[in-house]
Amino acid sequence: MSASPIQWEVVSKSRKQKNLEKKVNAHTEQKRIAAQLPKLEELLPTQQYRNLFGNINNNNNNNKTSKNKSPRKTNATKSTTATADTSKKSSKQSSTNQGKPKTLEQAMKLITPDDFAAQLAQLKISCPGSELRWLSNIALYLNGALSFDCDPTFSGRSAQYPSNLASSGLKQAILEFLRSVGETNLEYFFYSLLDSMATELNSGQNVAGYKFVLQLIGQNWPSICSHNMAKTALLRNSYQNRSNICLSIMWAIGQGGHQSLTEGVKVWQNLMLPNLELKSFSKFVVEHIERVLNAAVARKSEDPLLINQQEFFACYNALNAPYNNMAKELQQSLKRSASLLLQRYIASPVKQANIFLTLLREISPNSKQRTEIDGCISCLLSNGADDCFKVWRMNYKKQQLPSLLLLRAIDNDWTDSTKLLAQSNAYHAFLQDIRGLNEELQAGKRKDIYVDDLETILQVKPKQSKQGKQASAAKKTVQEKSTAQQKKNKQNAAQKKKCGCCKWALGSILIVALIAGSLCYDTEVNGKGIFEKSATGKVLKNAGVLPHVQRGWYATMGASARGYKWAEQHVPPYAEPAIQTGINVWKLMRNACCNAYTNGLNYWRIKWPAMAKFIDQYVPDFSKKLEAFAAGAKDVAVNSYDKSATLIKEKVLVGRFSPENINQALNQTRIAALEYYNQFHKKVDAYAKLK
Repeated sequence: MSASPIQWEVVSKSRKQKNLEKKVNAHTEQKRIAAQLPKLEELLPTQQYRNLFGNINNNNNNNKTSKNKSPRKTNATKSTTATADTSKKSSKQSSTNQGKPKTLEQAMKLITPDDFAAQLAQLKISCPGSELRWLSNIALYLNGALSFDCDPTFSGRSAQYPSNLASSGLKQAILEFLRSVGETNLEYFFYSLLDSMATELNSGQNVAGYKFVLQLIGQNWPSICSHNMAKTALLRNSYQNRSNICLSIMWAIGQGGHQSLTEGVKVWQNLMLPNLELKSFSKFVVEHIERVLNAAVARKSEDPLLINQQEFFACYNALNAPYNNMAKELQQSLKRSASLLLQRYIASPVKQANIFLTLLREISPNSKQRTEIDGCISCLLSNGADDCFKVWRMNYKKQQLPSLLLLRAIDNDWTDSTKLLAQSNAYHAFLQDIRGLNEELQAGKRKDIYVDDLETILQVKPKQSKQGKQASAAKKTVQEKSTAQQKKNKQNAAQKKKCGCCKWALGSILIVALIAGSLCYDTEVNGKGIFEKSATGKVLKNAGVLPHVQRGWYATMGASARGYKWAEQHVPPYAEPAIQTGINVWKLMRNACCNAYTNGLNYWRIKWPAMAKFIDQYVPDFSKKLEAFAAGAKDVAVNSYDKSATLIKEKVLVGRFSPENINQALNQTRIAALEYYNQFHKKVDAYAKLK
């Protein structure tokens, strides 16, 4: 019998079994990870957890028990159960209708701090470390809880509406959460929430919750509203034809003005003023700036208006301009806002003298408002009153009519608004000075119209104790002369001291440089690079001072090396922007010079034909000779430049000065500089390690 050969077979698992095993392993891994995560009942207090999830469990149990009950088979029982079901449904509907909030106030009261804390805790578990996602989900949560249709600007409500509807605990919890995410995240989120609000409004959704969050951010971080004004302007322009959306955007970005006057004026001037004359927006724009200014007046804390004079007068002129197409109430509101803005800016830390001069020039007899006159009086009563009187004295002859109107206003309100001004010595000294100016005007060949009126006004009030006032004025003039002489002497002494200090500083630097050079020469020549073997080193060694000198030298070099390394790390972030700024300034100056040259050349080309015609009237064909001479000079300059360029290329840049040799020399210089720089860094590192 022949034995049959042994055959081997490979037994492996099928593909279905492999896939099943992978799914089972993945499921067990997910269970293991879920078991390791903390549960919600472990994070929250037991009472809070029961309040949140107890009702849900009770409802589920009731549904299960009702499903397990066996139905009855008789017709009578069916009818009774049907009536019971209908009664239950009606009772449930009535209870749900009673439980649902009907107004925004009721919905805001239903949101408790515990609900907000639970929602926030669940978000932090599901999205750990994602602060922007927390912000967006909280905004969605509040918007869902406050799903009510509302006015775009909440007209007729207070400036704190709707945030004043929330309880103090809820508001405090939301503000603590907003502070925890940081101002940079809030700035990015503010604009994204504005965009989301506009998108939701465009699709017909309610955005009361979004507005609540935007108001809290704007009133507690006012500077965020004025950031990214270019993006906000683009967003506003894209919804210009949708008045409700555009008004909602302007309401949101204007919330910062209720807490900061500077931010409010910036936002109003840049983002709301362009829509002032549009009928759909004019009422809100006018009322908003007046509300912002009244809020700044009502605040007891200092809130100065920190803008430059150009921005202020642009805003002031926009408020004071005539708008004939607008209702009279709105025009009067703009005038009140202009007066409030002017008074707030005068009370801010600015140069009141410049404001006084501008307002003095604007005073005219045709103006119905007293805004400029009241502003001038406020400047004269401010901290910069002395400078204002000096400016008024310098411009008195040029501005006679405004000065006449201002003095009349001061004379008429002598007992009311200018009581403090009447008691100031600076005002009485100014009156004495302008009497002399009036005498000069009367003695002049050309007598002005308003001199007599000015003189009559000056003679109305200050008649009492004339001799005493003249004596005090004489004393004041003597004192002013003596103080002026003392100031001049002090200035001369200060200039002499400055010159002496400069001489001493330059002399000391020169002496230190000479000593250092002589020491280096002595070390290299006599000591062969070793200071101890040099003549100076031997003298110090014999005197026993050399170790102390070396120790002081190493300490100085170590401190200098550490200072150099510190500067190498910290100075470039400040030096690079400064260098870039210098480069940009240079480019700007260069472009300005080029533009000036081209503009001058174009102006010359435009005006030259008329000038040539005028010249040819007196000297025929002289303009053509000038043109020929200019063309010849231009050709000579171009030819000389070309010849010099070819001469340099053919005669100078040859041999040792060829471009190849120059590049080679530059490369060698660069290599030597790099080697020296590396050696210098090695020495700096070595000295920096010394203590």
